[in-house]
Amino acid sequence: MSSRKLRLPAAAAAAVVLAVTGAAPVVASPGHAPATARTAAVPGAVRADFDGDGYLDVAIGAPGGTVNGRAGAGYFTVVYGMGQGPDGIKRQVISQNRYGIPGTAEAGDRFGSDLTAADLDGDGYTDLVVGSPGEDVGSARDVGRQTVLWGSVGGLVTAAIVGEGRAATRAGDFNGDGHMDLVTAYETRYGPISRAGVPARTGPLVDADVRVYGMAQGDVDGDGTTDLVISAGPWDSDGDGTVPPPRLQLLWGTRGGFAEGPLIAPADTVSADSIALGDVDHDGRPDVVFGRSTAPGGGRVGVVRGVPGGFAARATLIGQDTPGVPGTGESGDRFGTDVSVGDVTGDGYDDVVAGIPGEDHAGRTDAGTFAVLRGSAAGLSGGAVQVFSQNTAGVPGTAENGDAFGARTAVVGGYVVVSAPKENNGNGGVWVFRGTASGLTADGSVSYGPHALAAPETGAQLGAALQR
Repeated sequence: MSSRKLRLPAAAAAAVVLAVTGAAPVVASPGHAPATARTAAVPGAVRADFDGDGYLDVAIGAPGGTVNGRAGAGYFTVVYGMGQGPDGIKRQVISQNRYGIPGTAEAGDRFGSDLTAADLDGDGYTDLVVGSPGEDVGSARDVGRQTVLWGSVGGLVTAAIVGEGRAATRAGDFNGDGHMDLVTAYETRYGPISRAGVPARTGPLVDADVRVYGMAQGDVDGDGTTDLVISAGPWDSDGDGTVPPPRLQLLWGTRGGFAEGPLIAPADTVSADSIALGDVDHDGRPDVVFGRSTAPGGGRVGVVRGVPGGFAARATLIGQDTPGVPGTGESGDRFGTDVSVGDVTGDGYDDVVAGIPGEDHAGRTDAGTFAVLRGSAAGLSGGAVQVFSQNTAGVPGTAENGDAFGARTAVVGGYVVVSAPKENNGNGGVWVFRGTASGLTADGSVSYGPHALAAPETGAQLGAALQR
């Protein structure tokens, strides 16, 4: 791959808004009014405003970054929004070597591997929880840690350790008490969370014998309490030496903690490795969108439509061998990597963006692409699917071996954000595309890498995480 620099034109930077749709509309849960009797608008995207100036800010992880000679210590960068958008002029590059951040940048910490944006203390400023899964704690190696950086009028300035562990975090009001909580695959940390990083209390997420592979949060029944969809399965084998694959399950948020809900289309959601919530058919009920990037035929995207009283029994599965979908399903394409959901076209139907980072094209191996699947009254189908690569006219850059373009995706209002953490020999890069009434367009799309942000470049893997 070449060592070309990725630049962010200031005039186009207003498109760079990396918030992510987080919550979903209404379905009925046990003890609630039926879904046919209750409707609610789809809540907006997670709005990250770390300095409270009314402009959206952007946090992007670079967990492979070298800090003071420590390879893989990791960092993240915040691009603060201004009147003309987050154009990179006002920014921070933050590692564990910055004053006020607990710990020290050490080789392999991978600070910035996971980013969760939420106002944890209710002061009106968005805070950021940053994961460092390679962090050592005392003499214990690679225990992992989560650090919260508190938003303020000056941006992300002060910080505290909020927990240990290697798992990703998600935020929501999971017990409906008006305080934001944090969940990991291991536990729930209930708010209010103090400025010292101490939760009001903690509790388990699920049974200790269950392994959680992925999570997506949203108030799926409209009761004001955040629920959780997880991809989970047992840790141990079922007697023949094989471990059963994970399936999607709903966990209801309740005043007393999470209550176990039903499996979601278990015949079709096996081995789902990416999850998002949205309303692709615009019927006022939530749909569960998932990716099965390792499914035969190069991967699948699935959607389980919301129906009165819950979810459909079966999912619609779409791959590159589905009629109307560009390309050919091939082993290793990883269609369905990091799905995200939002209304790209402004027609009221949520659309689905799916990374295809293992796609080979133009003679390049694993150059990567991504697909946009249009929502409609009939749900998702193989029709009206767009696919973009770095060789698409108007897209900055050139498709090269191993770029993994499309490894991470986000839908932000009418924009789509994708990353290629392996771009430029692992330096990484991020692209922003604008939605129109007729679909996504590459016209005016922008891109940038670490160099444009004056951040450490070599092996940084910029874009390996986008704030959730």
